[in-house]
Amino acid sequence: MAGLDHQAQALKALLAGRGFVRRDRSGKALFASDAPRRSPETWIRLKEELLRSGYLLLQTDGLAFISWDYPKSLAFCQALHVPEGWESREGSLAGFCRILARHKGEFSRDMLPRFFQCLLIWDRGEGQALRRAAETALAGALRERRPLPAYFLPLLLTLPERRTPC
Repeated sequence: MAGLDHQAQALKALLAGRGFVRRDRSGKALFASDAPRRSPETWIRLKEELLRSGYLLLQTDGLAFISWDYPKSLAFCQALHVPEGWESREGSLAGFCRILARHKGEFSRDMLPRFFQCLLIWDRGEGQALRRAAETALAGALRERRPLPAYFLPLLLTLPERRTPC
């Protein structure tokens, strides 16, 4: 398993089979579930459990859009295992990552919406799209003299390999 597969399974376990769990393609959250629609009688309890477990919820039209709160997001980012020796690797990605590493990084609560967007790009294994997002963020950080979002470096260095079925 790669990317957000383990997190999707953990979320499905918290919902105890009371609905599907999928990556949210609408951009509202990381995951979407029909648990409120399929199990309205137990949704209130499930909702409380999700909130205690570090999830953010937005409910619309019987669907729950589920993301992580700030501590859970920060912990996920910090737990990414950056490969040792990446600084000495050759290639344009390694070179770009060395540039990113030289800049002060920060991960704040107001960065969560963009982090979730980038995390879904990372989850799909779209390295070029993630790099373009990092380039844009770096340019903005330099122009505005603010820290670079700290999540870009670990995401770029741990890009999951996604293979399409034969």
